[in-house]
Amino acid sequence: MNNKIKIFKTQDGSLGLYDVELNEVYHSKYGAKTEAFEKFIEPCLILNNKPLKILDICYGIGYNTKTALLHFKNIELIDCVEIDKELAIKSFEFDFSKDINKIIKKNLEKPDFINFYFDDIRKVIKTLDKKYDIIFHDGFASYKQPQLWSEDLIKQIVLKMHDNSIYCTYNHSKPVLAALHQNNLFLGKIKKDSRTIATIASFNKDLIKNPLCEIELSCLKTKSAITYKDKDLNLSNEEIIKNRKKEIENSKRETLSHFIKNLKNKNI
Repeated sequence: MNNKIKIFKTQDGSLGLYDVELNEVYHSKYGAKTEAFEKFIEPCLILNNKPLKILDICYGIGYNTKTALLHFKNIELIDCVEIDKELAIKSFEFDFSKDINKIIKKNLEKPDFINFYFDDIRKVIKTLDKKYDIIFHDGFASYKQPQLWSEDLIKQIVLKMHDNSIYCTYNHSKPVLAALHQNNLFLGKIKKDSRTIATIASFNKDLIKNPLCEIELSCLKTKSAITYKDKDLNLSNEEIIKNRKKEIENSKRETLSHFIKNLKNKNI
């Protein structure tokens, strides 16, 4: 594993990764295994009685896929996308179910029902020719790596969903919510102890336990929710950030702070 990636122990005893260059953790300090279950698996258990096709975007060291294999009864297929092959190989050294690690290692060497795509998701997404029941989207923070969260990439991801698919991500930022919302998805919050810890989206509103309220949806019309743009899926992170900053500066949208101030004045 390269020098910019460091291993750290999370509070539930599982190991996580820290990217020195980006100053970002791959997993919550509260627990990598816990995070995988609460943010990605538990919201999808409603689909547990049907055969499942899963797309795992930004596989990393595989906690989401590994936890899915532990909890879902009938997985037909998992497509895993990760730009850094070394991370996936390193994942076998991390403490997890030996049986699960064995299954993944076997599929990495000779794909059976788990396929690995070691490339930029922006290249891979257009080559995938199936619809998925569950999509995990677990990239780094959008304000640092907007390549992984542009409205243009999200549009391509949504094309891989059917009417009863579930999309899950830890990301609850307004630009990402806005990109999902403009693709006609119902949006919801994944909550823990009254806190919002992640996002769930689906074309089927009955699959959303805690939907966004009207005020939260209205926030997506403010400047803060202006999406990241990457029309041809080939811009650098720096270019995307620069273009969004310029768009915000030129926008006539209401600011989020002004929107909230108006709400308070109206006693809403």
